[in-house]
Amino acid sequence: ANIARRRLCAEAAKYGRQTTGSTAKQRRVVVFFNPKAGSGKTRKALQDDAVPIFNLAGIDVIYIELDYVGQAKTLVNYLDESTDTIVIAGGGGTIMEVITGLLTKYNEESKQCPLPIGIIPLGDENSLFEKLLPDRCKHMPRARLIGEAALSIVKKDSKLVDVMKISPQKSGKTIYALSYVKWGIFRDIASDYDRYWLFGPLKKRLAYIAPVLFDWPPIYNSEIACDVSNGALKHSITSVDKDVVQPMNNNLSSKDINDKIETLDSFEIDVDANRTKQNLTVSIWPEIVDKKEFILTGWKQIKKQFSEQNNDKLKILTPSRFYLRPSRNDMWYTIDGEDYEAYPIFIKLLPHRIQLYYP
Repeated sequence: ANIARRRLCAEAAKYGRQTTGSTAKQRRVVVFFNPKAGSGKTRKALQDDAVPIFNLAGIDVIYIELDYVGQAKTLVNYLDESTDTIVIAGGGGTIMEVITGLLTKYNEESKQCPLPIGIIPLGDENSLFEKLLPDRCKHMPRARLIGEAALSIVKKDSKLVDVMKISPQKSGKTIYALSYVKWGIFRDIASDYDRYWLFGPLKKRLAYIAPVLFDWPPIYNSEIACDVSNGALKHSITSVDKDVVQPMNNNLSSKDINDKIETLDSFEIDVDANRTKQNLTVSIWPEIVDKKEFILTGWKQIKKQFSEQNNDKLKILTPSRFYLRPSRNDMWYTIDGEDYEAYPIFIKLLPHRIQLYYP
């Protein structure tokens, strides 16, 4: 780790030694830091692996430590006009807060958010980095990944990424997410691992065995509709699929959604952004699978070894918009690592809306 730090710092120092004109404006970066992200060692990780790189590069950095949920979303509205870049040092929830604040402040229908975003992955779950940089997240030490993320901000290595606009059908606030929406039994099990704390390191594996022993088959019903004009099914569209997948026209609203939906028996529905070009990726599980297959699939998800490409029972949709209404209101979504009550929602993809710095 120390060798990697020295190499990254040496590269950052090259930018700090560059000469600029007397009237040139110093680059200003605002860092939103969540000290509660991850396992509690985020402050040391930020100070050891990211701060030296910013200092050596000669960047004017303002650090804002977040104290409570929702603070970042509010503070985004009061950024100084001299701010060139926003850096989010935290996990998925902090990223979602800042993105929601930015796209609420600026017109989300505009082509691109005017401020570029950098991410320092300090959380336990860094789903966006795992999606954009899967090989590095699997094999690279965390200290080096954080350092390279900081260096990419210094070097302005960026790409445009998509954003999901998630709106409730009735009352409620719109949020914006970069990674995923999960609903179903796999989501519920993953959020309930601590229930089996007595079994120590085996608690996650036992969590996938318990439903098979005591509550099988799982009953999860929902209603969906999606726009398939710009997308397609990964597998061939059978007569059943055609009944399930209802088209959403451009003028579809919450008033006439009832005419477009169909009931679907599926124990898991996952919606992902930034996996296919300018489309959502919707993974729909069948109503029932073999008990052994269910357990083994759950265990693969623990190790993040599950591949949808190798599962022919999944239906894969790639729409630009998606509507989801669970059958019961006592269920929950997980959106970029944060839990939300499972009310009916519209999900719309906003392509190439954020300029993101990453290695």
